Amino acid sequence: MNREVVKDIILSFIIVLSQLLIFNHMNLFGTLNTFIYVSLFILYKTSYDKTFLIVYGFIVGLIIDLSLQTYGVHTLASITVCYFRERIEKYSFGVNSILPLAMIRGTQITNRITFFLIIILLHSLIYFSLIFFNLEFTLTIFLYTLINAIVNFIIIWIISKLIFNK
Repeated sequence: MNREVVKDIILSFIIVLSQLLIFNHMNLFGTLNTFIYVSLFILYKTSYDKTFLIVYGFIVGLIIDLSLQTYGVHTLASITVCYFRERIEKYSFGVNSILPLAMIRGTQITNRITFFLIIILLHSLIYFSLIFFNLEFTLTIFLYTLINAIVNFIIIWIISKLIFNK
């Protein structure tokens, strides 16, 4: 195995483990849930297989669903984000979307912020839509999505800078 692949496996294990042991127990103000495992889908290298990304999203979402007993909400949100990731990359980065680490360095910061925010907003919207699953809670869904997306964006941005600050 390649050193890079081993490093990515260890990083995935650490992020999922910290999500399960630390961030799942943080419930700020009764509404804020931090989902740092979304950073795995954001930081997934473009040189890797796109089909494996969907399988990877399924496995990560399933592990989190099984530990939290959330009936597949995280799995569905993760699979959807992984499915649309390539389109979001092309929208956010344009011709630079084929570069391996374009979302970390080498592009304008507005493109990176757009990429991060779209993925986090999509994940949060699907997650809260499935949690509430009632049209009467539409305003609550959008409010929770917005608040959680902002908090998750800040945390994931910091994590990405710590991991890839070389």
